[in-house]
Amino acid sequence: MKENFPEETKKNERFTHKLWRWFIAPSPRIEERDQRRQATLLSSLLLGIIILASLVESTTVALTEIENYTGYRHTIAEVVILTVIYLLSRTHYVRLTGVLSVISLSLAGFITALAEPSGILGGLLDYLIISIWIGSLFLKPGELALLMIANLIGLLFVPLFVPSIPLNDILIGPFSFILVTSILIILLTRHRNLIERDRRAELAEKEEYSRHAAARAEVLLRVAERLNAQLDLDTLMKAISEEVVQAFGTQVSLVMLYDEREKALLAVAGLGLSPDSIRDIPPFSKDTYDQTVELLSPVFTLADLQAIPDNTYLNEFKRLNFRSIAFATMHYENELVGSLSAITLGQGRNFTEDELLLLHGLADQAALAIINTRLFKDARRRLEHLQALRAIDIAIASNHDLQETLDVFLDQIMKQLQVDAAAILLLDETKGQLEFGASRGFQTSTLRYTRLRVGEGMAGRAAQQHQTVHVRDLRIDPQSLINAPSLAKEGFVSYYAAPLISQGKVKGVLEIFHRSLLDHSDKEWLDFMEALAGQAAIAIESTTLFQDLQHTNEELSQAYDSTIVGWSHALDLRDKETEGHTRRVTELTLELARVFGFSEAELIHTRRGALLHDIGKMGVPDKILLKEGPLDPDEWDIMRQHPVFAHEMLVPINYLRPALDIPYCHHEKWDGTGYPRGLKGAEIPLIARIFAVVDVWDALTSDRPYRAAWAPEKALAHIEDGTGQHFDPDVVEIFVDFMKQIQWQKINKN
Repeated sequence: MKENFPEETKKNERFTHKLWRWFIAPSPRIEERDQRRQATLLSSLLLGIIILASLVESTTVALTEIENYTGYRHTIAEVVILTVIYLLSRTHYVRLTGVLSVISLSLAGFITALAEPSGILGGLLDYLIISIWIGSLFLKPGELALLMIANLIGLLFVPLFVPSIPLNDILIGPFSFILVTSILIILLTRHRNLIERDRRAELAEKEEYSRHAAARAEVLLRVAERLNAQLDLDTLMKAISEEVVQAFGTQVSLVMLYDEREKALLAVAGLGLSPDSIRDIPPFSKDTYDQTVELLSPVFTLADLQAIPDNTYLNEFKRLNFRSIAFATMHYENELVGSLSAITLGQGRNFTEDELLLLHGLADQAALAIINTRLFKDARRRLEHLQALRAIDIAIASNHDLQETLDVFLDQIMKQLQVDAAAILLLDETKGQLEFGASRGFQTSTLRYTRLRVGEGMAGRAAQQHQTVHVRDLRIDPQSLINAPSLAKEGFVSYYAAPLISQGKVKGVLEIFHRSLLDHSDKEWLDFMEALAGQAAIAIESTTLFQDLQHTNEELSQAYDSTIVGWSHALDLRDKETEGHTRRVTELTLELARVFGFSEAELIHTRRGALLHDIGKMGVPDKILLKEGPLDPDEWDIMRQHPVFAHEMLVPINYLRPALDIPYCHHEKWDGTGYPRGLKGAEIPLIARIFAVVDVWDALTSDRPYRAAWAPEKALAHIEDGTGQHFDPDVVEIFVDFMKQIQWQKINKN
C-alpha cells in the first residue's frame, strides 16, 4: 500500500537521490571488475586530496613569507584536477580515465611548477607521486616503468626552465625519492597483478563449475520430470536406459536392480543390448558389490575393461566388447536399489569428474522413480486385493449357490495370485475325506474324481495339520504327486495347499498349481493367499449353513402342510356333507390361479388357504354344524361367524397369515351382501373371488344328502346368473371358459 508523504519530503528525497547518483553511485554500465578498480581509485583520490592538501600547505608556509603565500593555487589545482578525474572515473571508460588522469597530473605538476616557482619541489613531488600512484591502478608494470622514466627525465629538465633550482638539488632529493618510490610501486603493482590473475583464474574456475552444475541441474530436472511420470516399471527401465545414453553419448546403458532373494544385482534393462545379452549378464553378488564399492567408491569409472586381467564376472562384459564403463549405485534411504552404467563399445573413454557427478545424480533420480513406481504398484495391488475380497464378499452375501460362489472365488485366485491353476477340495465330515468342489486352469478333468482321506497326500496333510503346505519344485520331489498321477501330466512345477478353516474347523483345502517356479518369499502374497483361503472357508460355511437352514425350513414347511392337511381331513370327517370337498376345491382353485398368473410362492399360500377355507367351522357347535334340518336365524348368525373364527385361529400364526384371504373372505359377494364384513367389488381379495366361484361350483356338482349333483351345464348357468351380484364378472368369464376347455378335453379324450 502506498503512503502519502508531504510534497517537500518527496523533493528532498529526489534531491538526495540525485546527489547519490551524481557523486557516489557507480555507473550502471561498469562491470564488477571495473567497480573494484573504481573503488580503489576513489579511495586513493580522496586520501590523496587530504594528504596533498596538507602537505602543500605546510610546505608553502614553511618556504615562503606568509604575506607572499600563493601555494593555495597548488591546492586549488589539485582539487580541481582530482575532482574531474573522480567524475570521469564513474564512467565505464575507467582505464582511459586512469591513463588521462596520470598524464594530466604529470603535466599539471610541471606547468604549476613553471607558473609558481615557489615550492616547486613540493608541488612536483605531489603531482608525480599521485600520477604514479594512480597509474599503478590502470597501467601494466612496463607502462608504469615508462611513466616513471618520463617523470624522472622531466625532473632532470626542470633546471632548464627554473634556473633557480640547481640540478644537484633535483638529483639529491626529488629524483632519488621518485626513483625509489616508483620502483617500490612497480613491484607492488606486479605483485598485485599476479594476485589478481590468480583470483581471476579462480573465478573462471568457479564460473566453469557453476556452468557445469547448472547444466547438470537442467539435465536432472528434465530426467526427473520424465521418470516421475512413469508408473510402469518396464516403461521406467526403458526411460532410464535412454536417458543415460542421451546424457553421456555412449552406445550402451545398463540398469541392474537388487534382488533381495538372490542377494545380487540383476540386469533388467539396457539400451544397445539385445534381450538375450541382458539375460546373459551374470548377477553381481552383494558380497562382490560391497568389496567393489569399498575398494573404489559408489560411483567409479573403468577406462579399459579389456585391459583388466581375466575376471569371472567381467569376462561376459569383455565378450560383449565393453570398453569403458561409468558405474553408479542407486540408493534410497540407505537401501540398495540397483545400479546405472554408461558403457562404450570398442573405443575407450575417460569419463570426467563432472560426468560422474551427473551419473550420480541420475542414479539418485532413478532410485526415487523406481521406489515411487514400486509404491504405486504395491498400492494398486492392495487396492485390487481389496476389490477381490469385496467381490467375494458380495458373492457370499448375494448368492447361496456354493458352486457359483466358488467360481467367483477361483476367478479372483487366478487373477490376483497370477497362477496357472487352482482347485477347491471340500471336506465331507461324515466320510472324513476331501472331495472335488471346483477348479480352474487344468488341462484334464481327472481332478473331478479326487477322493483324499484327511492326512493323505499334500492336500490331506494341509487339512490334518491346519497349515499351508508348499512344494517349491515338484520335479525334484516326485513323491509329492505319487497319489495324483494325473496331475503329473499337467506339467506343474510349484504347489501350494492352504487349509480352509472357519471357526476352528476345516471346511476344505485350496490347492494352487503353477507350471514354473513359484517361490513367493513375499509375505504380502502369502498373506493374501491365506486371506482368500479364509474367505473361501467363510463362503463354504455360510452356504452350508444356508443350505442346512433351507433344508430345515423345507422340513418344517412339510410338517406344517401335513398338519394343515390333517386339519382339513379332520374337518371333512366331522362334516360328512363336505367330505372330499376340500381336496377338490383346492385342486381346482390352484389350476384357476395359474390361469390368472399367480406365482409359485403365491400358489403355496393359495393351497394352504384352500385347505383351511372352512377351518372356522371348528368353532361352530356340532348341534348346528350337524343339524339335519334347516337352521333358524340365530343358528345362521353363528354359522356365518365361521370366517371370523378362522381369522382368529390363523392370524396369530405368522406362517399361515399370507393364506388368510380365502378362509376369511370366500363368503363375501361382489355386490357387498356377503359376510362377515360385507366387502364389495375389488375390496374382496382376488383369490377369495376365485375361490368363491370354485366353492359354489363344487357344491352344486357334488351329491348332497338333500339333493343330487347338478349337471355341469346347469351349474355353469347358475354361476353366470350370479355374475355381478355374487361373483366377480371377470372371474366368472375366465372360469366358464376354463371349465368348457376341460369338458372339451374330456370329450376328445373319450
